Amino acid sequence: MASILIVDPSKSNRLYLRLTLEKQGYQVFEAGDGLEALESYEHHRPNLVITEIKLPVLSGADLVQRIKLLAKETFAPVFVVTNAFKPDSIQRILSVGADDFLQKPYPEELLLAKIASLLRNVNFYDDLKQSKEMVSSLHMSLALEHKSAERIFEKFVHGPRQEVPGLEAHVSPASIFNGDVFLSTITPAGNVITLLGDFTGHGLPAAIGAIPVAEVFYSMVKKGRTLKEIIFVINDKLKTILPAHIFFSCVAVKVFPKRRSVSLFNAGMQPVVMLNEASGEYALFESSSVPLGVLDSFELDVDFTKVDVTGSEHFICYTDGIVEAMDDGKEMFGVPRLVESLQTSHYDIGRLVDAAQDFCHGCVFNDDVSIIKLSLADILMQPNQMIASAVLERIPPPSDWSLNYVFSAANLRCNPHPIESIVDAIIGMQPITPYKEDIFIILSELYNNALEHGILQLDSCIKQQSNGFLAFAEAKQKRWKPYPKGV
Repeated sequence: MASILIVDPSKSNRLYLRLTLEKQGYQVFEAGDGLEALESYEHHRPNLVITEIKLPVLSGADLVQRIKLLAKETFAPVFVVTNAFKPDSIQRILSVGADDFLQKPYPEELLLAKIASLLRNVNFYDDLKQSKEMVSSLHMSLALEHKSAERIFEKFVHGPRQEVPGLEAHVSPASIFNGDVFLSTITPAGNVITLLGDFTGHGLPAAIGAIPVAEVFYSMVKKGRTLKEIIFVINDKLKTILPAHIFFSCVAVKVFPKRRSVSLFNAGMQPVVMLNEASGEYALFESSSVPLGVLDSFELDVDFTKVDVTGSEHFICYTDGIVEAMDDGKEMFGVPRLVESLQTSHYDIGRLVDAAQDFCHGCVFNDDVSIIKLSLADILMQPNQMIASAVLERIPPPSDWSLNYVFSAANLRCNPHPIESIVDAIIGMQPITPYKEDIFIILSELYNNALEHGILQLDSCIKQQSNGFLAFAEAKQKRWKPYPKGV
């Protein structure tokens, strides 16, 4: 039952309203002046106040103001029913918070209709307030869950990252969770591996894939696995767990300080930029493979670009978010502006981000933005600090042993990358962990050349065509069909 407070200095007016309202089932309270009305409001907290403008002790306008202050965040409607006819009086009481007015004399039906309307608004406001409180509570719970997940994500994905000299990074997610993946560490042989990847989309759905990628990356690096092995295992893992519409574009850069060389692998990312501080020249290394998680590893062609370095080079890897930032005319920032900005800012990635934001007129980036800079001078200057203890161990003298392997087509279909197992067997026979990567590279090249160009008679020129790497993988799969019983 709704309750109504009637405030009017006229007893007859109050009596009429009381009888009218009680007939409709309302609970009614009365007050003859503004102060009495205020005390009654504090005591009873009615759902609606009906008041005159001219009141003894405390005016109608002052009463409205005080009621609104007492109500705080609660909707307390005040309905002015008055003899006043001057617009200024009515305008003033409405301006301080009165919700509706009706001039006397009035039809009873109109009075009751307005009262019913105001009370409906009270119910609507109460429902809205309750919904708001529920949403606020859910939002706080969700924020707490996000915070906890963010801590776990940060610790799991970025916790194992080692400090690498010459490595600078800018990472700015477009939402709470980052769909970009940045991993970096030092191998047992003292080489630097950095991986920058970009899952389709951004936010939590994209970020979930970062956990298995980080797990595979750090665990396999610690065991001395090669970068090629790591890429195949990441691809297998993602192909198994990711839905069809999500894939993982990535760039892997491996620096060999002792050899003074760099190996790059680009799978569906923007071109890696190499800037030479000594000559002022630059080079772009385009994608040479489809993104990970799309093809089976048997179909995936992992080719590394090898670059000899002098120490004056800077390698810049970045995700789509920076080059696809748009100005008001929908023009992208693009790779040429990125290169120009780096050259004019002395390779400062912070100033590169500023330049992109200026280009967008200060707009927030619509996608995750990650930029990695590897300065070779800093890495090559400190090779001794980066050489793991395994490199410094004394290599045992060679022993007398031999290994023989025979592969059938069925074997290779079950295990399309047997070199990993072969190298493991060699290391088991002769502990030469510091040279494991070298052995793997040599045997992989021999095996791939023998299989692809010797047995399957594939031509490398296929890769130079449009969609060449996909065409090469399809041709490789097709050539397997004539070998059902073995090779």
